[in-house]
Amino acid sequence: MNSKHPAQLSKILPPSAEVREEALTRARRIAQGLFPHQVEGVAFLLARRKAILADDMGLGKTRQAIVAMAEAAPKGPWLVVCPASVKQNWAREIRLAHADAEVCVVGPASAPGADFRGWVVVNYDILANVKDQLGQLPLQGLVFDEAHYLKNHTSKRSKLARELVAGCKDAVVHCLTGTPLTNRPRDLFPLLQLTGHPMGRSFLSFAKRYCNASHNGFGWVTDGASNLADLRTDLHGVMLRRTKDEVLDLPPKLRTWLPVDVPEGTAKQQTRRVLEMLLSARLGPARSNAAGRPLQRGQDRLRLLAELTKARLAISKAKVSGTREFVQGVVDQGEKVLVFTSFDEPAKKIAAAFGTQAVLLTGATPVAKRQALVDRFQSDPSVQVFVANLIAGGTGINLTAARQVVFHDLDWVPANHWQAEDRAYRIGQTRSVSVTYLVATRTVDEFVRTALETKAALVESVVGGGTEAAPDRDLFAQLEKLLEGLSPGIATLGDEESGEEPVSRILRELVAAARSEAPQGSALPSAATLAGLPEEAILALARVLSGPTARRFKAASSSRPGQSYLLEQSGADFTCTCPGFEYRGACSHARSLKAALAAKRELPAGITPE
Repeated sequence: MNSKHPAQLSKILPPSAEVREEALTRARRIAQGLFPHQVEGVAFLLARRKAILADDMGLGKTRQAIVAMAEAAPKGPWLVVCPASVKQNWAREIRLAHADAEVCVVGPASAPGADFRGWVVVNYDILANVKDQLGQLPLQGLVFDEAHYLKNHTSKRSKLARELVAGCKDAVVHCLTGTPLTNRPRDLFPLLQLTGHPMGRSFLSFAKRYCNASHNGFGWVTDGASNLADLRTDLHGVMLRRTKDEVLDLPPKLRTWLPVDVPEGTAKQQTRRVLEMLLSARLGPARSNAAGRPLQRGQDRLRLLAELTKARLAISKAKVSGTREFVQGVVDQGEKVLVFTSFDEPAKKIAAAFGTQAVLLTGATPVAKRQALVDRFQSDPSVQVFVANLIAGGTGINLTAARQVVFHDLDWVPANHWQAEDRAYRIGQTRSVSVTYLVATRTVDEFVRTALETKAALVESVVGGGTEAAPDRDLFAQLEKLLEGLSPGIATLGDEESGEEPVSRILRELVAAARSEAPQGSALPSAATLAGLPEEAILALARVLSGPTARRFKAASSSRPGQSYLLEQSGADFTCTCPGFEYRGACSHARSLKAALAAKRELPAGITPE
């Protein structure tokens, strides 16, 4: 027997009845608020401390990773490395899952000190700048979100990630990606390295087997693909991928609010002027407006709307880079996406970023040419992005080729959003649609988001149907009404006694006031309520929580009579003591056994239980 590859040979006893009962109780607690496929994903991540979760965008990889990480490594600190555009969303999701969690979002904030025990969120672009500070933390878990950012195993970014993992040998590691990396196998190799999988030992060995590697006289060409069926089998146990078409528990429409960082002070002056004018009007006709003129209702409302439009445009411009990054993720996943914006300048910039992959429809687009743009998006596989003005493209057209809808701007007329959502979600769409609203942090966007959420919940709680019957009253009237109900202490924007910047304070109070208007019990139903959690999902999670299980098999050598090798199973993964596994991290013994067990077939010839 080959002794070069040590296996865990100690016999693992089955868990006691008490352990199984406790695990079942924990499983029911963990599964609360999750879809069935997410419960299975959490079980997968817990079964192997280092794993790749490659679900389609919109299936909730973030929540699965947070839940699994907190169970696998209950004591922090934990590190999340992700694109800049989703840093705030990670912070929000962590707090939703664990209300008392400490979260440090690095950039603009500094990296925390060595005594920090919460969640640290940092983007890939600044990872090199804070690597030394992060290295001082006793990290118990690391999450690499959008891990295809690390696809070049020779890049500085990928090397930094490996150094972080190497410095935390016992840490839990989750790599998350929605990109189907098996289409380009070499992009998988860095993730296998991060997760410590045997296939991540030698790139050349991996490339020869799965990348159709060839030497052209100058070097190895590794951008091909080969033995993909074997690769999928070999990945079983370290990588889990579910597409939306495979997941049966999704509601027809998933609405997500994605916080996006914008520069400090974005639209602050314009928002201040709007609030000053509204507060002046609230204090009576004797007061003058912000410009020092007596208030005249009609004229002031026009000036208010003009200032509000300036604020919204400033916010829209500041969100362009975040939207581009998010949409690029959708494109990388191979999906089509609708992007709606209220302003032409951001629309043109977003469309330009995707070149021939995008079509652009604004109010200036001749009516006679609009259907041709729709047809290109619907039927041309190379056109993946449809960028449209919210009003011009939000009604009267059918865009069911898309399963992703992105709102770059938050409109103040809710009905405009509901109508635009239904460009993709309408008759002819047979698949679940993901709708993402990008919310600029620390701006009036946060009030609009809360008001839109509240209105959607109100309509759905009353009519039980969707937002088709939503009133078209604009949110500006609601802003005026809520300001009237705020405490007298905010009557002027010059009050600095609280130590909080006045505009920020008022926006915070407006968000709270808007949230309080939600009807009793109107919170969107939990995933478990929507889909109903099957007992099999709970039991699968409970089995993982009960402790590790191991099965061992003996495989006869095909080239050396009388020689046999040991195969050990842990969860859905295998190790083998044969020379092929030692070299490649995969072998025909492990592959054939894994395939047989997954399909519940008889054991392959030459393989017997030990």
